[in-house]
Amino acid sequence: MMPLPRATSGLLCLLATGRNTRDDSLPSSVFIGGLGYAGSRIASAFHDAHPSAKVSGTVRSTERREALLSSRPAWLTGNVHVLDIGDEYVGLDQGGVADLLGADAIVQTIAPIADFDRDPILAFHGESLLGRRTTLPLKYVAYISSTGVYGNHDGGWVAEEEGGPSSSSEVLRCTDAKSLARVRAEKEWGKLEQHNEGNADSDEIRTPRVDCFRCGGIYGPGRGPLFSPLESLTESLSSPAEDDDAENDAQPVKYVNRIIVDDICSAILSGMRGNRPYHPGGRAYNLVDDEPSPRRAVVAEARRLILSARRDRKAEGTAPLPSSSPNVAAKSGRR
Repeated sequence: MMPLPRATSGLLCLLATGRNTRDDSLPSSVFIGGLGYAGSRIASAFHDAHPSAKVSGTVRSTERREALLSSRPAWLTGNVHVLDIGDEYVGLDQGGVADLLGADAIVQTIAPIADFDRDPILAFHGESLLGRRTTLPLKYVAYISSTGVYGNHDGGWVAEEEGGPSSSSEVLRCTDAKSLARVRAEKEWGKLEQHNEGNADSDEIRTPRVDCFRCGGIYGPGRGPLFSPLESLTESLSSPAEDDDAENDAQPVKYVNRIIVDDICSAILSGMRGNRPYHPGGRAYNLVDDEPSPRRAVVAEARRLILSARRDRKAEGTAPLPSSSPNVAAKSGRR
């Protein structure tokens, strides 16, 4: 595994607060590609900020769709569609295409699929989106990418400049197929942001803004080392570490970039509210926590927090924590 770059986030201009109040500057409808861990949290944050807006999205299976419809979370104010990329390879059905093309905003969290080496929504419905980008109600697109696109920087810092997915190739050193497919997806989504008739100063209707968020490893409630069994963390620390091997060989330390899921939500909401200048091809943002660390250090800190919480509960005479518990993350308040 090659060393991951340490990265600066470059998102101070986007991050904002105010999640639990109605915000009419937000889109009236959003279509989320992939209502999984991150997608569902984004949907919930968007609903909190704009409760009257329509939230629709996709899942991979009929079983997942039925489960969501059965539980009907508060944020699910629209429809759930199965994106068929494994059986018949037909993408969205007619209702799904209607919701996709009728949305004011699209948030795409689904990684490219191996069969196409392309973004699945664009693979099936890209022509409809690109061909009608000046007439659709679409005003904003957020594409969730990965810091994997940066490739090996030998532990050096990576910072996004004022460019977009098409103009930052000097920092994109990835060579693996998965990351290269993400780079392609970034550029394809970026094609949606173009000035009408090439006139950058025109006041006419413009195409949507496209923000590409290159995210580190996503963690949050229920996901990450703080929610791993204590025994597995201890075992991980007792085994030989790649970081130790790198240090012994005088090689760069392998840093891990992470991002808490709620910061992704805040960045996307800020992008939706924002009114940045148009940038043909879209904009790219590096979205990570501000303290990259070796993987071993992250695991050690998680183990320390869990043990500390257990000792505190024992001293207070309360029930002991299980080996993984959301109370640990809530109590620690650390990222």
